[in-house]
Amino acid sequence: MTVAANPVPRAPWRLWRSPYLWLATIHILGDAVVVLTSGLLALVTVLVALLAWPLGYVGIPLSVGANRFVYRVAGWERARARITRGQVIAPLIPPPPGGSRVADATLAVTDRGMWQQFLYYLLLLPLAIVWLVLILAAWSVPPVLIALPLYYDRFAASQAQLGPFVIDSPKSAAMVAIVAAVFLIVVSPWLMRLASALDAELARRLLGRSESGALAERVTQLVTSRQQVVDSVEAERRRMERDLHDGAQQRLVSLAMTLGRAKNRLGDKEPAVRALIEEAHSEAMQAIVEIRDLTRGLHPPVLSDRGLDAALSAVAVRSPVPVRLRIGVHHRPSLTIESIAYFVVTEALANVAKHAEAAHVEVSVVRDGDVLRVEVRDDGRGGADPSKGTGLRGLTDRVAGVDGRLTVNSPPGGGTTLIAEVPCA
Repeated sequence: MTVAANPVPRAPWRLWRSPYLWLATIHILGDAVVVLTSGLLALVTVLVALLAWPLGYVGIPLSVGANRFVYRVAGWERARARITRGQVIAPLIPPPPGGSRVADATLAVTDRGMWQQFLYYLLLLPLAIVWLVLILAAWSVPPVLIALPLYYDRFAASQAQLGPFVIDSPKSAAMVAIVAAVFLIVVSPWLMRLASALDAELARRLLGRSESGALAERVTQLVTSRQQVVDSVEAERRRMERDLHDGAQQRLVSLAMTLGRAKNRLGDKEPAVRALIEEAHSEAMQAIVEIRDLTRGLHPPVLSDRGLDAALSAVAVRSPVPVRLRIGVHHRPSLTIESIAYFVVTEALANVAKHAEAAHVEVSVVRDGDVLRVEVRDDGRGGADPSKGTGLRGLTDRVAGVDGRLTVNSPPGGGTTLIAEVPCA
């Protein structure tokens, strides 16, 4: 974020008590030093790099080096602004590596950020001269004139012209001293404040990112971090599915087989014990079925191995309501997007089976460019309201987590159409 607020107070009675008045003076006085040191080096480095650009092997490393040097000295200038006037400037981002020396050099020469910071030092050169004259006029001349009555009789000529004032007597010298004192007390601090504000604005515009650029970068960071969270959640779902499939499910299968062997060996003996074993065996088999259904709902292995077509075909076969399936995904999206599409279809079919009283369902999954469109349409009784059920709200939140959009059209008696559009770029 860029902070351009001027810390020098506006009120005249607070100016002289503010340390920022003197820090601002030191900063703009230091502009001349900056121009003669790092600024001059940056200007010379860039010009030499441009002149050496046609020389190939010499120009390429010089171009990259000049770009990096300009960013470094601009960082020093931002640090100086932060120390002297509390101005925090969001740094410009240098170009990323292009993959080859020629590409890096091309990016370095055409980098807008480098030229923007180069322009700062180019403009600072005349400004530093202006600031020196201003500081001299604000802080040096008034004290000399204030002391004029003390040395007028001894050192002054019989008559002198100072702007609109004619100094030809001690009285006129005293008048000039009073005017100089008022200038020193009131005008000089304001001149420093104005110079500091202009210098800060120049640094804000040329040494840092604009507010829109900073916001755009922040949005990009948030989108990236959110995508990382979504991907990690999906990875955790897949891990849970593997753990359930390879761990708990296998143990339950082993337990069911052991109970089955115990039941066979017991035969007709101990009817009460046999009944308990049969009950335990039945519960174990039911638990296996439930775990299989749970793992299919999380992330079935067939989805990772063969994609949406095979995974949704298996879902359609298991559905109690007849399903007509159409898949048009020529280029597979990421596993995260596939998981979300799979979840939308399975949850929608489960809702149809429980609530819709439908005789037929049509499922369409089509990729159009960078958008995956999932449509589930049934001929049931309709009346589905996303605001009244956690299932549809969960679908909406899951799709919105990747910048997708879910719409539900469900007039009473007219069936339900659920459409999810998920970006998959």
